[in-house]
Amino acid sequence: MITSIGGLDNSVQYQPLYQHALHTKQVTFHTQKGNGPTSGLGPKDLTGAYDAASLQTAGVLGDNQTVALFELDGYQAPDVAQYFSNYGLTTPNITNVLVNGFNGSAGQGAIEVELDIEVVGAMAPHANQLVYEGSNTTQGLNDTYNQIVHDHKAQIVSISWGLCESSTGPAELKTLDNIFKQGASMGISFFAASGDSGAYDCNDGNLAVDSPSSDPYVTGVGGTNLQLNAGAYGSESVWSNANDTQRSPKGAGGGGGISNTFLQPSWQTGLGVINANSSGAPCNAPNSQYCREVPDVSAAADPATGYAMFCTVTNAGCPSTGWITVGGTSASAPLWAGSAALINQYLLSKGKTVIGY
Repeated sequence: MITSIGGLDNSVQYQPLYQHALHTKQVTFHTQKGNGPTSGLGPKDLTGAYDAASLQTAGVLGDNQTVALFELDGYQAPDVAQYFSNYGLTTPNITNVLVNGFNGSAGQGAIEVELDIEVVGAMAPHANQLVYEGSNTTQGLNDTYNQIVHDHKAQIVSISWGLCESSTGPAELKTLDNIFKQGASMGISFFAASGDSGAYDCNDGNLAVDSPSSDPYVTGVGGTNLQLNAGAYGSESVWSNANDTQRSPKGAGGGGGISNTFLQPSWQTGLGVINANSSGAPCNAPNSQYCREVPDVSAAADPATGYAMFCTVTNAGCPSTGWITVGGTSASAPLWAGSAALINQYLLSKGKTVIGY
């Protein structure tokens, strides 16, 4: 059965879901700055805040785990090496997989690719990384996802590129759902950024959520404002800033809301999940059923308390000095992917099964 035909229209491009700290108007009070060169969050901040430091000290570093990074651009390997060198870390084992002849050159989206590699490596420095790079077209998108699943070399997939459901379209959403369903049946864990425009992912003032984080076979990753306390977890609150209209007319914040396409999966239960804001209307759910709600999990994403990263790709707007601070759910998604690699290694060491779907 043909669900959609890709590659015939390249006018819609998928967006990397990061925000540069210098381009925001957010004011956030810091209890403590991060230890990165830009005062952004560095590896020790991330592992300290999210209880990964003790695992790493015990030797749980992502050994024998493989994380696939879904990318629609290339990157510069020396940038990545410099990031890890700055923190006294060894550059992870990274393999590039160029899909359908993509040349791998670093373009406007290189910040995203380098951010993903650096954050996954910060959390799980011994995990293997497979960087799947495809062209930013519908066909390139589908082919890249398909190759990740068909290769089946990774237990975990990090996705920091997305588009709102309405712009993606019903046929393409169905195509992607079939790919993710197949991957889930194979035990692959997908972590996808939920967007940086709050409940208005299409950036037009209408309620909308981001694909693929809205897919029920994907874990949607939202964003928070993380505050440190002596290098460890201090507090965390919702990332939401109605005054930052650069990203969306309604302001910036971790993407979330109700899918207009997918029903609420059976596993989406728990205290407070079904509430006064739940609805079956957007996805035309049958009586007594609701639509899929996103995100499923969250982590630090507010660019005002962003991540320190190293990037010198001029096409992407990176400075020659390299160090910048960025945020967005593009950062929280690879953080969760890297964390999953640690969890999988730990579970296997105890004779348990990995997270899977």
